[in-house]
Amino acid sequence: MEVLKKTMLFATGFLTFFLTIHAKTYAQLPALDPGRYDTTWWNRTPIRLIQTNLREIDALMDVDAYIKSIEDASANVVLLNVGGIVANYPTKLPFHYKNTYMKGDLVGELLKRLHARGIKVLGRFDVSKINESLAAKKPEWLYVGTDGKNVNYNGQVHTCVNGGYQQQYTFDILKETIESYDLDGIFFNMPGYTTSDYSGVYHGICQCDNCKKRFLDSTGTTLPVKEDMNDPVFRKYNAFRKTTSEELFKKVGDAIKKQNPKLIICTYTDAGVDLTRSESSSWLTSDYEWNYFSTDHVKRVLGSYKDRTPSNLLQYFLAIGYRHIATSPNISRTWVLENMLNGAPLDVYVIGTLANQEDRRFIPVMNDIYRFHKTNEKLFANIQQVSKVGLIRGSGEEYKGMIKLLSEEHIMYDVIEPASVGNARAPRKLADYDALILGDVSTMDDKFISTVDDYVKNGGKILATGFTSTKDAIGNPTHQIRLLSLGTEAGFHVFKKAKSTYLKVSESDKAALGAKNFADFDLMMMYGDFLKCRTKGNAKGYLKLLPETMFGPPEKSYYTSSEITDFPGLVSNDFGKGRAVFIPWQIGAQYHFKGHYAHKALFVSAVKDLLKLEGTLVTDASPLIEMTHLANRNGAFEWIGMLNHSGQIGASLLEPVAIQNTTIRFQPAKPVKELRLMRSGKSVKFRKANGWIECVVPEVRDFEMLVCLYE
Repeated sequence: MEVLKKTMLFATGFLTFFLTIHAKTYAQLPALDPGRYDTTWWNRTPIRLIQTNLREIDALMDVDAYIKSIEDASANVVLLNVGGIVANYPTKLPFHYKNTYMKGDLVGELLKRLHARGIKVLGRFDVSKINESLAAKKPEWLYVGTDGKNVNYNGQVHTCVNGGYQQQYTFDILKETIESYDLDGIFFNMPGYTTSDYSGVYHGICQCDNCKKRFLDSTGTTLPVKEDMNDPVFRKYNAFRKTTSEELFKKVGDAIKKQNPKLIICTYTDAGVDLTRSESSSWLTSDYEWNYFSTDHVKRVLGSYKDRTPSNLLQYFLAIGYRHIATSPNISRTWVLENMLNGAPLDVYVIGTLANQEDRRFIPVMNDIYRFHKTNEKLFANIQQVSKVGLIRGSGEEYKGMIKLLSEEHIMYDVIEPASVGNARAPRKLADYDALILGDVSTMDDKFISTVDDYVKNGGKILATGFTSTKDAIGNPTHQIRLLSLGTEAGFHVFKKAKSTYLKVSESDKAALGAKNFADFDLMMMYGDFLKCRTKGNAKGYLKLLPETMFGPPEKSYYTSSEITDFPGLVSNDFGKGRAVFIPWQIGAQYHFKGHYAHKALFVSAVKDLLKLEGTLVTDASPLIEMTHLANRNGAFEWIGMLNHSGQIGASLLEPVAIQNTTIRFQPAKPVKELRLMRSGKSVKFRKANGWIECVVPEVRDFEMLVCLYE
């Protein structure tokens, strides 16, 4: 107990010391003028959002305590439940279920109190379910599983995208609330086709009459009953449900904007939104937490759309099945800090209110981060990433592995959604990037293909992996590698994933790829599908496929030279003024799976030795430090973010271990007068040479921000 007291005293003392120092530091920066990105209050602005997902019983809450908890958190935006499953206001609509615990007007009271404090309010709606008492009167509104039954979960029945509740009655609910309340925005939960319940039970593709008719009318095909991307009918259905979901949401969005143009729209889709919602969350699985969850989610919005902002929430609770306890405060801290250090809004989501949490361990940590953000909010206004690499988002595991590799190597990068490539809404043109990475971006239409090939032809560099460019716009296999810049014959055969498969590294490979990186190994693990392809023209192939060697018994664990094929594991090709490197297997997924040094060595060689990519930032930082580099668009400042990912061992998520003496070299946009560490409140000595700045950051505890003040 005595040790615990001393630890708590130290933590409290450190926090008090930090806040005192920090207030003095920021007081010397009032002249900074970040400017405005646009005329909105929400785009590229310092938002601190708290979502209180109110339960029915929260209608009985202590409103004073609720308001105080929001103010203590330094929040400037609140998201709270208005309608849908439960109406938290006195609705007059017959098919809108009113909260039976509510005595007055919960929404009206909270909205008035929050607005009086300058806090904006987004109203939450969920029309994916309807109370069973109302559902019984409108069976034509409901989802029907492949077993022919509706889904009733704790008295709430699933509705269908193509049913009357979502297609018509939603508009009545929105009209009533928008007329009655001066909300600042609308959030929709669970848009689109919902096929699983809260227990994770899958009920199949909706078989209601509305879905059957609409799919038949749209495609001339009978509705499938099984999700299988190898089935061409399901591929049509997959495109159909995306199109119909986006069509409905666009109609809803247009109706909202027509009734009140100032309202912003937030949900989990890319269609018709201002804030794109996503979640960093823990789950009841044996998998370890995805450390880069928030970085992944916010970068893909910031790098793809200039007119949208990410609204990536931290799910406060441990998992869907354990809503009343919090996940580890250390991974929660990491996910919130990733939002902040990538220049995105802070966003935390709780069930109930901040004031009535039964597990409060993370709340002081959250309040500290939010307070830091509020104190320094000028540094988070009108900023953009400083990067020369664009990562085009591909398949899940490959994409995650690429994020991990880029982060560990401290290569600054943007994430670009495939749909935004060449789009006028993209914040940057492809030509602005020195290199693009296409990690298993298999689904590409002809325009996408020609855009990337033209980029290379005009001097760009790409690293492509896996099945990139082998499927059409809706995922139909073309059985061809369609990117001409990759330097391979169009046709290929697939070697299916098999144990004891390797890539043989020859001495000539080492000479071309960097002898130092490959000095200690001659074989590389290859445990995934592999495209057996042939080079063409002047393209050069490296590494050779060595498939399915013997691995048992020990006496038979060997291979002979005759088993080594001539299929390359990497292809390098000069195309026009640019260059392409193609790795015809999922190197990112392999690295995400095992984190093997050989895969990292090949990635580094591809990027630095073959593509000759020169970074914007050079550092000896530990791979455990995730780094970001952002600059103010108004030319007022720039800063480098440093996030300490240490402290994780297996499933345990412990306090980060302070990392000492990190050297950083970078090229600032303007001559530098001073470098400041905003977390510790210290100035840093630096030296200048040939337009570069070099300094040493003495310590990174949980995070640090190195701010450049210009002359």
